Amino acid sequence: MKILLTIALILVSFCLHAREPWTDWEQFKRVYISPEGRVIDGSTEQLITTSEGQSYALLCALIANDKATFDRVLNWTETNLAHGDLTAQLPAWQWGIYGILDENSASDADLWIAYALAEAGRLWGEYRYQSLSYFLAQRILNEEAVNIPNYGWMILPGKKGFQLTEHSWRLNPSYLPVQIFRRFAVLYPHSPWQDITQNTVKFLKQSMQQGFSPEWATLTDNNQVIPDIKDGKIGGYNAIRVYLWLGMLSDAETYKVELMTAFSPMLKVVQTDGFVSEQYDTKTNAQVGDKPLGFTAAVLPFLISANDLTRANVFVEKLKTREFSDKPTHYYDSILMLMGKGWLEKRYQFDKAGMLILPQ
Repeated sequence: MKILLTIALILVSFCLHAREPWTDWEQFKRVYISPEGRVIDGSTEQLITTSEGQSYALLCALIANDKATFDRVLNWTETNLAHGDLTAQLPAWQWGIYGILDENSASDADLWIAYALAEAGRLWGEYRYQSLSYFLAQRILNEEAVNIPNYGWMILPGKKGFQLTEHSWRLNPSYLPVQIFRRFAVLYPHSPWQDITQNTVKFLKQSMQQGFSPEWATLTDNNQVIPDIKDGKIGGYNAIRVYLWLGMLSDAETYKVELMTAFSPMLKVVQTDGFVSEQYDTKTNAQVGDKPLGFTAAVLPFLISANDLTRANVFVEKLKTREFSDKPTHYYDSILMLMGKGWLEKRYQFDKAGMLILPQ
């Protein structure tokens, strides 16, 4: 009872009611989303757009009950990244000022797009969204999933370039949100999504080094996960999302306690240092680089799930000092803040079967 009361007080520090207008979303939309529906990352001169950014915008538009923006983002994504048909083409992952920069796909974006479409179809009663979700999910399985001998089905980071040898595959732990796989296992029961769920949990535990998630890891067909040749010791920029997805899992999720226990060393670093750096060495725990507030927001659900409400409240106070600038130069930091704070404010949750739960 005391824990629930404390959580409630933390939530009140952000807003009185989850039904109030989502100011952070309105600010993000104003700064980062063009009138046509393109999420612009202004951190480079190319003003790039990624399928990842489009996928997160779809999810947040759904959470905000902003159907007009959802449709603009979806239409731009399908027209420009999927050559006009999401049922026939996985979205290209990167777009520049003059068009597609890289035709390869990014499975994390594809998964979140398919998930947002499925839940939008359910919540808004739109059969077209549900149909698009089904065909996109099937295309993910056909082009981005692999049945690894002696291991089972896993999702690769994209459709090209991630099978290193005949016996090894390069994977990204942050591309594997368990709640999405749970939801797809319910929606599409005759597909290997349940196997993917179980194998993902196994992989996340195997890939960690001393309780920290790396950016990348190599999985072999002899049931082993070994450090990635290029980035095997590095965690942070991508890997921060591992803790975000984990913290946002329903407390009723079968694997949550198991995963929280496995990643407890990372939790201790957050609790002790009071910040999360942009990069850390997964073997020595040494942290270097900036300490983005977006990373602070990303670990808030992780802290709440560990019942560390004292540290969570400290992080909440830090986030109050940050407002969105008028220039889209901090896309990643901003999207992490949007999603981490949004979850903390109870604007959205996931149930044990991965279903998106919004306040009534």
